[in-house]
Amino acid sequence: MGCKQCKNFLPKHQVNNYIEQNIFSISNQSITGSSNGPNRYSQRKYHQDIHFTTIGSSLLATLDNLPIELIYYIFDRLDTFTILTSLYNVCRRLNSIIYTYDQYDLNLRSISMKYFSRICSIIRPEQVTSLTLSDGNENVGLVEVFLKKFHWESFKRLRSLKLVNIDQNEHMTRILLSITSDLVFLSIENSNEFYDDTVIDILMTIISKESLYRVSLDLERNRILNPSLIWPTECYLKEIKLIGLCHISLFRTILLYSINLKKFQAYDIDLDDEWIDRTDNEDDDESETHQILPLSNTSNLLSLSLVYARNEMEKVEWLLSQFPQLISFKYLNVYDYYIESIYDTDYSLLDGKRWEKMLINCEDFQFISTIRFDDDSWNVHHYLATFQTQFWQEKNWNIAFEQYNKTLLIYSLPYAHNSYYYDRPNFISIPHNPFLLGQSMRNVTKLRINLTALNNLGRQITGTPRFCHVTHLVLDGQWRNPELSASIGSLIKLSHITKFIRLERVPTTIFQTFIDNLTNLQTLTLTTFVLDSLNAAVFQYLQCLHSLYIVQLHNDYPHFVNVEPFCTMFPRIEHLDILVDNFDSCQYIIDRLGQFLISIIFRFPNRKHNEEDDDDAEDSEEDSYDEDKNAELIEWAQNIRQYHQFRIRDRDVYLWLR
Repeated sequence: MGCKQCKNFLPKHQVNNYIEQNIFSISNQSITGSSNGPNRYSQRKYHQDIHFTTIGSSLLATLDNLPIELIYYIFDRLDTFTILTSLYNVCRRLNSIIYTYDQYDLNLRSISMKYFSRICSIIRPEQVTSLTLSDGNENVGLVEVFLKKFHWESFKRLRSLKLVNIDQNEHMTRILLSITSDLVFLSIENSNEFYDDTVIDILMTIISKESLYRVSLDLERNRILNPSLIWPTECYLKEIKLIGLCHISLFRTILLYSINLKKFQAYDIDLDDEWIDRTDNEDDDESETHQILPLSNTSNLLSLSLVYARNEMEKVEWLLSQFPQLISFKYLNVYDYYIESIYDTDYSLLDGKRWEKMLINCEDFQFISTIRFDDDSWNVHHYLATFQTQFWQEKNWNIAFEQYNKTLLIYSLPYAHNSYYYDRPNFISIPHNPFLLGQSMRNVTKLRINLTALNNLGRQITGTPRFCHVTHLVLDGQWRNPELSASIGSLIKLSHITKFIRLERVPTTIFQTFIDNLTNLQTLTLTTFVLDSLNAAVFQYLQCLHSLYIVQLHNDYPHFVNVEPFCTMFPRIEHLDILVDNFDSCQYIIDRLGQFLISIIFRFPNRKHNEEDDDDAEDSEEDSYDEDKNAELIEWAQNIRQYHQFRIRDRDVYLWLR
């Protein structure tokens, strides 16, 4: 016996031994006749054999008799949210399996308090193998609640741990000290952290664990740029990912003590402190041979990735010469219209012949470089030819060039970064291969478009959209052409966009028309000026929208949101960042939208200062005002009627709601 919900029929069986075939003979009569013939009511008889196939009830597959290993296999391919919200309480057997399944990947990065409480009541710590714990803007105070509900020592089977935006030293210390010896992957993301020496010392101890295979550290940038960071003398890591510039001294230490290291990634390796420029020591015969001391223990490293590289060609040549066994190299200097490359006139980076000498043993090469040039006689075709030799053809490495006025972008195919800035090029050269053209931008998920480039098009871009996998769209510049929406739609698939940023100062009807085409939009960032020009009808089809971030362009001239029509426009919003001017507006939003709200940030305007005031008196007055304002915010946040967690930061209120 089993629950009715569990009865799921499988396709028809083909095994004759288990099939009962019943043949029924059905006699059908048809009457035919003619208007004048003697056999006016002649009859003809038809016999039709109809075969029915039935399956014995003992052979019918249901959730009651499916092997538990098969259900575990299905669970392995579902996320925890789906398991607990769609399958829990369907039937007793599924509940029993949910209670015993021990491979849960628990992601608490963006979660409602209600769902968090549900998880705590169903899952036991020993069932979790992967955990993402966040104390960010979308769930402030979660870590504190989590540590109260669970004993960290109970996570005995934890293999993967991600800690995101956890600021409290006490919380970090407690978590790191309780990490088991079976942990395989550790990731810490907090680029604005101010961890004390105790937390860093404990972290370095964790890194020395023999079981740890991979680590990713996104800490305050100067952490890994500072050579004083003490790396453990025994490290068994095979993969290391550091966000930021890595100082050459730290890089030396990591290579020296990480005997199993196979993959290393950083923004770049900072060689400046040890590098001796030949041009500065032309009279010193020893300078060329003593530029920089060689690296140690480099034979094990197989993959090196510099994802925001800034070194000149000469330094890159020295660096790669240190790794004789390297089979994969990534050098990315991403083009951005607003950011110029640091070494923007090193034309040697465009010399394919010099790259050939360095990459002779490599099997994988991913390359992006941005070069600025001022010489009008500069010939891009000369450098293009150096990447079309037999070496590049045999390696099957295809290089593309794009020229934007005085800037040249060169990259390997497919484009190796997840973000791309689209600015209409003056010249573009991509190998004539239909497959390459279709796959050239397959890695790009975030696209930023300079609308000025599209304004000058004058017609739609024809052919298959170049950026088929983009989900995050940012638009810069002014809407001047009514056909812009169609032009953008020729570049990307508008139905794929889930995140859209448009910081428009003056609202336009073109924007309102364009946003109607983003049928799967989930996250929207716009200005208060644009919001005021819209009405509820504009968003009536945006059923997927759940996150809204309202940006104030000018802090000195705050423009507040009219909360009453706003709540009518977005009745089902889950995550909200909004500028308000009083507590009544805050409470109104919570009362009207509280059924679906998960997190909200109330941003209060900064206090304007009189530049003619005395500096000391102004600082004293400002400190006093900040203290009074924070006390007022805390008092209000503590008295919110709905159950919540809150945090006060820079006179802004961060709430995590039920």
